[in-house]
Amino acid sequence: MAETVKREAACPESTRPGRFGAANERAGITFTARTNLTLIDLRGDPQDPQFRASAQSALGTALPLEPNTAGRSTHCAILWLGPDEWLLTARHSGFVNERLAISGGFLTDVSSGKAAWQITGPRSTDLLAKGCSLDLHTRAFPDGNCAQTALAHVAVLLHRRDNETFDLYCARSYSQHVWHWMCESALEFGYAVAAPVDL
Repeated sequence: MAETVKREAACPESTRPGRFGAANERAGITFTARTNLTLIDLRGDPQDPQFRASAQSALGTALPLEPNTAGRSTHCAILWLGPDEWLLTARHSGFVNERLAISGGFLTDVSSGKAAWQITGPRSTDLLAKGCSLDLHTRAFPDGNCAQTALAHVAVLLHRRDNETFDLYCARSYSQHVWHWMCESALEFGYAVAAPVDL
């Protein structure tokens, strides 16, 4: 397996700090590009107790088995994608990779094919609601939940970290379209672009 290397940002303009749109006292939204992430697609049979036990041992926490939920260990977040599929997201520390010893698991590094941003602020839900058909009220989409959906006609994965904070993942090839849509849609709220991070 080739080692994961530091990648150029999928959308370089989303890494340039600044303040834009409505001049509110506090930006309604802050965008932070999540750079240099390791993203591993894990497939396996959740009915296989050996697979589940092996995954828990390797990852430090049990796989989330309920639809649209997520788990977290000290090393990574584990996002449910389907009945037999999860996305492992981690800082590029070397711990999470395709060589994890998970019996019956199939691991694929998809890091280079994805762009990711953290979207936070009091108007983050309002922004996403403009282009997403999901009910993002915390009653329907509580903290810790994740879901695959469409945003501005592009397939994305949303992970709600807390009431005001979401992680958004999309195919790298659509990153500029998604970024431009987010910026235009956020103008009325006032938005800030923070320096990129890999957390």
